[in-house]
Amino acid sequence: MSAPEAMQFILFVILITGKHAVGESLDSDKQVLLNLQMFLLQKNRINQGSYNKWDPQDPSPCSWPGITCSGDRVTGINLPDNDIAGNLFSNFSGLSELTHLDLSKNTIDGAIPADLGRCRSLKVLNLSHNIMGGELNFTGLSSLEVVDLSVNRISGDIRMSFPVMCRNLVVANLSSNNFTGEISGSMDECSKLEYVDLSSNSLTGNLSFGFDRFKEFSVSENRLSGALSGSNFVGSCSLERITNTQLVINHSLLHP
Repeated sequence: MSAPEAMQFILFVILITGKHAVGESLDSDKQVLLNLQMFLLQKNRINQGSYNKWDPQDPSPCSWPGITCSGDRVTGINLPDNDIAGNLFSNFSGLSELTHLDLSKNTIDGAIPADLGRCRSLKVLNLSHNIMGGELNFTGLSSLEVVDLSVNRISGDIRMSFPVMCRNLVVANLSSNNFTGEISGSMDECSKLEYVDLSSNSLTGNLSFGFDRFKEFSVSENRLSGALSGSNFVGSCSLERITNTQLVINHSLLHP
């Protein structure tokens, strides 16, 4: 294979998979975003969002629509309701300082790629209101504070989904998915967790744990059994609402 042919092949792989090496500068962040743009344009040839205005000739990507920077690094991607279809880009980990990712209210499908679990700086993740399926694999997201995956088709045992991402987790909205299993024991390691919405899944068992650390907790429209007793609420002076309505998350938590 000649050098030009090799270069064309590399560009083709980037275009199709979105994969690129991890970088540690604004220039490398810009290249990852341009790879993301190519990926999105390829997947969405007719309806395109604000990402089609990203200009490769701009010296910095920090002025691009939907992009947030801090300290000369890309820290946020906010592209909700941007007519994004197809599977999820598989090199967000190339943005090593990414803390906020919001791709909500699109029609992204397929499973969440393992690459997302390598975004070790990610604090806020909003993939709600898409049509994503598969199981969660967030092993490396130890910095995650807010996660909203509501209104998707994500499945798997809830006890396997929580512990790997809950060290710093404060807000978790996993409502309207296909999670199964028992809630009891699934959040034991989530010491900072305060706002939880697990409504409209296929969870089973009973609520045999205390609510002392929660402020809002929703598990309506599941297959739970048993009854709540006073022991569930011992010391729970911080509990503001246990509700049958969908959890409402403060908008400021979902955006940088």
